[in-house]
Amino acid sequence: MSRPFFSVIVSNWNGEQWLRRCLSSLQLSARATGLPFEILVIDDASDDNSTALIESSFKDVRLIRNPTNLGFAETTMTGARAARGRVLVLCNNDLAATEQFLPNLIRWFRTKDLTTPTLKFRGRLFAVSARTIDWWTGRDNQVCMNAIWKGGRLSVGWRRSKNPEPCHFVQAGAAAYDRQLFLKLGGLDSLYSPGYWEDYDLSYRASKQGLTSVYDPQAIALHHGGGSMTKRFGEVRVAQVKARNHLLFEWRNMTDWRLLTEYCARLPLNVAKEWWRGERRELTRALLAASWHMGRIVRDRIHAAKSKTEDRELLRTALPSQSSY
Repeated sequence: MSRPFFSVIVSNWNGEQWLRRCLSSLQLSARATGLPFEILVIDDASDDNSTALIESSFKDVRLIRNPTNLGFAETTMTGARAARGRVLVLCNNDLAATEQFLPNLIRWFRTKDLTTPTLKFRGRLFAVSARTIDWWTGRDNQVCMNAIWKGGRLSVGWRRSKNPEPCHFVQAGAAAYDRQLFLKLGGLDSLYSPGYWEDYDLSYRASKQGLTSVYDPQAIALHHGGGSMTKRFGEVRVAQVKARNHLLFEWRNMTDWRLLTEYCARLPLNVAKEWWRGERRELTRALLAASWHMGRIVRDRIHAAKSKTEDRELLRTALPSQSSY
């Protein structure tokens, strides 16, 4: 067999109800590229019939089984290390690809001239993020995402665009990466286990190292949305994990001292507002949960590679409709 140009990695936990649709659509889209490829499913110790389905109906899919449940980041990294392609394509198990999904993601890694009328490359291509559409409503689920400064916090700004545009944040459930750079930067970090924000962390760190990520609105897939995660933990727990991981992302990645000063001043005020208004106090709970990881955060900040681009400089590169700094 010739070496695959790209490797599609599907991380799966109890995704039997979505896998047939997911893998069939990915096979169709992969063949439309005209390039050699491989599809890997990394099963995270499922207790449904996921693995039996793959073995019986998708014999050309490489199946790797985790002996115990490791979570999304570790499961994805198992696939990234086992993959043989130059390009990694990461897909959620509740994704349904359109035929042109993979051709539009992969094309960016096949050309030397990446500059377009709407896109000026600042550095080597790191990743391409797809457009995902909600399976149930038909509305956009993930579009072009950049870092914004909002309410004294480093947050995500969204923009719908008809043309490819640079982005800071890449959705790992539907994206293609330069495998060499992906592994060099450490890939997805289990700090954020069981999931959420680990993909934003990776692409933001890549942006600060001078690498470029792109959003391609023509790379379209349908997405059920939080399928395995919500099924396993429930909506309340998932919301708490998202809030905790947002804090971990900020603590790990913010280096600009002026933004840090504003952040430290406003965070206690935001907590006080929660208590004053009698709200769910989600930020308070997230702070307590995130604080357990403070030792790891400190070590990461000490040993992190020096950024080529500071936070405020990245914030200025966001498009006007996204940036609030």
